[in-house]
Amino acid sequence: MTSPADRSDPTVRLRPLELADAPRLVDLERRNRAELLVGAPVRGEDWFTETGQRTMIAGALSAAEAGQGAPLGILLEEAGEEVLVGRLSINGVVRGAFSSASLGYWVDRAHTGRGVATAAVRAAVGIAFGGFGLHRLQAEVQVGNTASVRVLERCGFAEYGLAPQYLRLGGRWADCRLFQLVNADWRESAPAAAPTGDGASVRISAEIPALPDVLALYDAVGWSSYTQEPQTLDAALAGSTRVVTARRDGQLIGLARVLSDRATIAYLQDVLVRPSEQGRGVGRDLVEAALAPFAQLRQHVLLTDAEPGQRAFYEALGLTEVHDHPAGLRAFVRLG
Repeated sequence: MTSPADRSDPTVRLRPLELADAPRLVDLERRNRAELLVGAPVRGEDWFTETGQRTMIAGALSAAEAGQGAPLGILLEEAGEEVLVGRLSINGVVRGAFSSASLGYWVDRAHTGRGVATAAVRAAVGIAFGGFGLHRLQAEVQVGNTASVRVLERCGFAEYGLAPQYLRLGGRWADCRLFQLVNADWRESAPAAAPTGDGASVRISAEIPALPDVLALYDAVGWSSYTQEPQTLDAALAGSTRVVTARRDGQLIGLARVLSDRATIAYLQDVLVRPSEQGRGVGRDLVEAALAPFAQLRQHVLLTDAEPGQRAFYEALGLTEVHDHPAGLRAFVRLG
């Protein structure tokens, strides 16, 4: 599938991180630990394991689903093959009057000095100003990191200030130089949640899809407990108060459903998006469309698996875990 950065330097491109990237990221994190220890928050030992990296990726993808940014891998073409050589993140997307986000990136020390970071940042600018429709992109560089400064300057960023004790990096509060790039061509519009690069738009609508399409979607996300009983799944959809789907070129790529008494409470259930479509805002759009008719109800409730990243996704949509609610609520469940 075409990625958002296919228009960048032909030897370097960006693509959304995947859970399958965890082993390679563990290798990169371990080999670059000394450098990253200085320029990143202090990491526990779990960070340098596949479980730790999968947790990080899942959380970042959930935040991306909520429209808060984009976790991306930096790929370098070598001998006809693409190799993951670093990470780039567009974080903290803020809409409204600010219309801005923050940029962070690092490249494997074995590939520095070759223009890889510069090409990656240029591609990220295209994503921020194109797909996200932002007015401004900022970056913070620890004082003394001249290599990152050169990358930003080559990409057109301008320094606008110094922030003392701005970020806690390497176990201490670090002074940071602040850079920004303003989109001179910005025009007010309804920005896409994230670019797809293939020109095909996603259609969100209320429908109960055909069972074969549903089974293919549930299989794609690994929800085999549902597909083992197709008739039960079909009945569950038919009995739902509202079912919304996401389709691209007619293919079912996502689904969410709600059960409600239409007066006091709405239960959000089965929010799922094909793995190849995750990180593009489809999940957020599904949830918003599913709950739209129930906006005035007192309770919106969700019961979901304790998978890494679920919390960030649903909190970004205004939901609060029961044990964190200021009213001191409790939740009970009986599973058969």
